[in-house]
Amino acid sequence: MIAEKNRKFVILGELIALSAVIWLINIQFPESYYGFWKVPLNPYIAASLFVAVYYGRLYGFLTFGISLLFLMIPYYGGTFLTRGADLFSVNYRYIAITLAGVYLFGMIHKNFTAVIENQRVFMRRIAKDKIRLKKEVKGLEVVNREFEERVLLQYDSITALYNQIKALNTQNLTKSLNIFLSTVQEFTWAEKISIWEYQKETNSLVMIANIGWTAEDAIYTIEDVNSSINGWVFRNNKFFSVRMLMESNTFSKMETKRNILTFPINTSTTRWGVLNIESMPFPKYNLYTERILSILVDLAAPAIEHAVEYEVMIKHEDIDSISGLPSPIQFMNLVEKEITHSLERGTGFSIVIMELPGFDELVATYGNEKIYGLVLKLLARINTLSGNKLDFFHYTNSNQFAFFYPGADYDGAAFLCFESLGMLSSHEWVIDGNDISLEAIFGYSSMGSTKISRDELLDSAEQLIEMQKV
Repeated sequence: MIAEKNRKFVILGELIALSAVIWLINIQFPESYYGFWKVPLNPYIAASLFVAVYYGRLYGFLTFGISLLFLMIPYYGGTFLTRGADLFSVNYRYIAITLAGVYLFGMIHKNFTAVIENQRVFMRRIAKDKIRLKKEVKGLEVVNREFEERVLLQYDSITALYNQIKALNTQNLTKSLNIFLSTVQEFTWAEKISIWEYQKETNSLVMIANIGWTAEDAIYTIEDVNSSINGWVFRNNKFFSVRMLMESNTFSKMETKRNILTFPINTSTTRWGVLNIESMPFPKYNLYTERILSILVDLAAPAIEHAVEYEVMIKHEDIDSISGLPSPIQFMNLVEKEITHSLERGTGFSIVIMELPGFDELVATYGNEKIYGLVLKLLARINTLSGNKLDFFHYTNSNQFAFFYPGADYDGAAFLCFESLGMLSSHEWVIDGNDISLEAIFGYSSMGSTKISRDELLDSAEQLIEMQKV
């Protein structure tokens, strides 16, 4: 505003200076002419019209008026008034024409100014729209990259998900939960994740597995079912999202800083616990992630249920104090339960029996601890061949060991045995610096869609072993 006012004064000064310069030149001519070369009011008229076109009507009138005032100065004698009267009486027609011309040329200026101003407004609007579009484009680029990432990695994600879900099918609850947490982290980029199990005796939820927890989080390992968001999810069997805090006062009296997404985990017969996402990148907090988590929980629930049942069974049976392997009765009970589960869910499994000829002689020579240590190394290598899917047990004889192989059919079990024989013969087995010759005989059988009893499964595997001894 101040700059505009200063600009007006500058223009006024320029106009006065222009008129003064013209007049100073004009007085060098005879006084009878109010203009150059005997042309009335020349070049005052031209200057006024030019100014009207360039600056507008107001400045055109001011220029002409200032010029007339300069012409009324009694340079050649007389008075200001007499000089003015003579000026107007002689040149009134030219003055009138000049005023009309200034008005018309001022209209031209106004029209062009309006057009230019409209163009400026239009260009400013275009510039603003361009800036807004740039921001929208940047936002769309971020979204587009997210979608491109989803599309380009779709195949790899499905493959990874398939492999992870297969890896969940182990009877080791700790291993299953850790695999599940890793899968969740891979698909959500979450920094903090925890799994909570319901304890009926204390009516509370206990944290049994996590990723990203620190020492400061240790005080939060137990939560009351009735006063926490995890408990609300468990009790109502509904998932929780942090956006629900804005939609309801249900959680106003609960601690809300440790829950972003929380899902119930259910087995086929009961509610088991919850999965809680405590920290994750903001771009990953969306409906897509919620759906993925819901799918992951549903896919992992059967494997968790099997692992829980296995853990319960193990707690009530003996474990060999030297090898750390479950007893044969545990293997029998597991096979019995898995037959029922396979028929209900349409999934299969295989069992493998490994017999080590010369085992008793090796034990007599080197002792139980060293030989069982060697056997455990062998079992670990075999488990690696299966993709870490096996669970190992003692079998009926001391030199026999049973494998439970979830999800494997008859061909899969045969291939595992073939690979194990190759690994056994190619590896050097050493105790106390002495090379040990390990031999093994494998028998196997599978449970498919057709019902088969536990004894038939075990007999089929044992018969294969007996056939190889002949």
